Amino acid sequence: MDTLTQFELGKSSGGTSLRALFEGAKPEGLSSGTVLDIASVVCRGGWPVAARLTDRQAMMIASSYIDAVASEDLSRIDGRTRKPEMVRRLISALARNEATLAAKRTVVADTGMAGLAPISTSTVSSYIDALTRVFFVDDISAWNPALRSPVRIRSAKKHHIVDPSLAAAALGATPEALVSDLKTLGFMFESLVTHDMLVYARLMGAEVMHYRDDSNLEVDLIVQRKDGAWGAFEVKLGYMQEDQAASSLLALERKMTERGEKPPAVKAVIVGVGGIARMRSDGVVVVPFDTLGA
Repeated sequence: MDTLTQFELGKSSGGTSLRALFEGAKPEGLSSGTVLDIASVVCRGGWPVAARLTDRQAMMIASSYIDAVASEDLSRIDGRTRKPEMVRRLISALARNEATLAAKRTVVADTGMAGLAPISTSTVSSYIDALTRVFFVDDISAWNPALRSPVRIRSAKKHHIVDPSLAAAALGATPEALVSDLKTLGFMFESLVTHDMLVYARLMGAEVMHYRDDSNLEVDLIVQRKDGAWGAFEVKLGYMQEDQAASSLLALERKMTERGEKPPAVKAVIVGVGGIARMRSDGVVVVPFDTLGA
């Protein structure tokens, strides 16, 4: 299931094309978004009908969708009875760990709430599989390039909830609450960017992955085309984190080229608030999210 991207919703100018970045084009556009705008977009999600609704009305769509999945949809896929309250608890646990590489034991532990015992590991695995089959969860695989010298790359997948509004609804978040909790908003923003990048990458026949190795070098998103060309992308809510993100991208480039991998076709920091789309002197592209398109 793909809900609408911010470009399709008219929230992004689309001046910076993902496809064009791979071809060496310069980014274009100026960010006009605020932190509250990002929080509102996260809570509204990409539901087509939400474009005509207020924030509060739009947020009800995601809540209703979670209710439908928990109460009916999972049982329909294979006829097995599943407890709706357990499904809701698992969805909440996944939302608390959205855009992270949380181990399964962490997700299991987070299903214990309000004095209830955690759901068993086997049940969590079964329910996540069912949520994947109804396109509620879309795992982001680890990038594992065929290097000429070994690098220990962590192979864990990221559990990605397919629309950020679903994660926000599972947490009971509102735009105002997210603005007062920038750490959580940062994770939700990464979920939002991942959603749109998945759509844009599919349009160019590419796959979206993530990277983390045994030295704890981590890059949020790797986009790789079928011809082997790849790009590395860090996602940051604010432009003040730009230098830190660029450092990770450059470190990954050095590590890959030293081990015989071709250099990335694009290195980019996608920022939520502030900044002009531009190329830095170190070759890293800065892309405000509200300028990103296919």
